[in-house]
Amino acid sequence: MPYIACRISDNLPEDVARLDAALQSGTRIPQAELAGRLITEASCDVVDGFFGNAVRELMETTGADGFREAHHVIEEIKSKLRHYLGWITGFFGNDRLAPVVQHYRRLLVMLPTPDGLRAHLVFGISPALAREAEDALQALRDPARADIRAGVEVLIRVIDEALQPLLYVPKARMKFNLVVDKTLNGVIAVTLALAYRSFRKLGTQLPPPLFPQVADHLGQFLHLRN
Repeated sequence: MPYIACRISDNLPEDVARLDAALQSGTRIPQAELAGRLITEASCDVVDGFFGNAVRELMETTGADGFREAHHVIEEIKSKLRHYLGWITGFFGNDRLAPVVQHYRRLLVMLPTPDGLRAHLVFGISPALAREAEDALQALRDPARADIRAGVEVLIRVIDEALQPLLYVPKARMKFNLVVDKTLNGVIAVTLALAYRSFRKLGTQLPPPLFPQVADHLGQFLHLRN
């Protein structure tokens, strides 16, 4: 099955494994603060890995306003992650955190890289979307076919699929009450709308000579087979 793999901090798998072991052992020591910190760290690593680092590099290289705006949006998204992930994990005792931490632990994998084994957050995507993503990346590398807008739409669909294992499954396992669930759904909707609007706008401003660079950056995350 095709999958997406994004580099995260190398300490995260071991830290999450220790947290999972403590929760599965039935410890009475509250783990909510640590769980919130680790989940937030992983989430921000993914945002930076996919978007933040590339946008920051393009902003420094070109100085274009579009990249500055996109960088601001990415920092705003990370700020919301830090706030709300810390907030929601604080609601629960160890028994309700345990299945969520166990879920995230399964997504953290050590994969080979040119620098040796490195930690990644890994999740599967549908074969149909993987083919679309591969075609979009190849098109970006071909000046005769390049259409950054089509590539942005494929990227948005990849994000939508990624939200299932990264956000919606853990949210369901936390079994929020109606008020908290509605609050989170509202935050998610507003944040995604902000991100997608920024990506689509950036797609209209990105100079064609940079298309291959963007394709190479995004291509490193797509793995078509195990």
